[in-house]
Amino acid sequence: MRTIKFRDERREKILGLLSSRRRVSVMELSKQLRVTGATIRADLEALTQQNKLIRTYGGAVAPREKDAPEMPMDVRLRNQVEEKQAIGRMAASLIQDGMVVALDASTTSLAVARELGNRKGLTVVTNSLAVATQLVDAQGVNVLMPGGTLRHESASIVGPEAVAFLSRLEVELCLMGVHSVHATRGLGEVNQSETEIKKALASISRKVVALADSTKWNKVSVSYFWPLAKIDTIITEGQISREIKESLRSQGVKLQLAQ
Repeated sequence: MRTIKFRDERREKILGLLSSRRRVSVMELSKQLRVTGATIRADLEALTQQNKLIRTYGGAVAPREKDAPEMPMDVRLRNQVEEKQAIGRMAASLIQDGMVVALDASTTSLAVARELGNRKGLTVVTNSLAVATQLVDAQGVNVLMPGGTLRHESASIVGPEAVAFLSRLEVELCLMGVHSVHATRGLGEVNQSETEIKKALASISRKVVALADSTKWNKVSVSYFWPLAKIDTIITEGQISREIKESLRSQGVKLQLAQ
């Protein structure tokens, strides 16, 4: 990994690692970011003052899940970039011209949207401003968006109006990123507004495909909105434990590994 010299970029990387691992050490961060331990300790102190992490002896931990700040979208876009691109390519291969599909407001769904520019007769239902913007120049793609409340953290439209609009539709395929995949509790999210939208999108879909990079497995979420037994496929890029594979198999969920 290259040396990350710029302070803001380095601290965003620290928060990204903490988001996926929940606990990091000064020694680990110093090695990964190729800066001194003193520099990492200064970063951790600054992030503590911003209430973005909890300082511990020798490192830091993420705040309790219910208090955890959601990473800004520009930060999330820099995390797991290659993994999300691989997942996005495989997910997009499931979409055929002429279909009606749903994409949520996750950064992984945005990676899917980037693969759809040349499609024909495609209709995309989404609450994501980023996804819609990505498809502005895609002449063969019709985009349907709900009205509602703008949620700045995810550049998305949420709220009762959005849920009501979505509930009147029907789509063939729903592709959505998730905060977590739990072996028994299903797909999880950290924000209640996004939870309601994702539940609505899944409910109007004939087939649900979850997009989950390797940092999402067995994390704890505030709420769980869709059981594994009602998911058709999960696309991931990482190695999955035998226990999780057996759980997915027993519930009839297909697992696809993106390269």
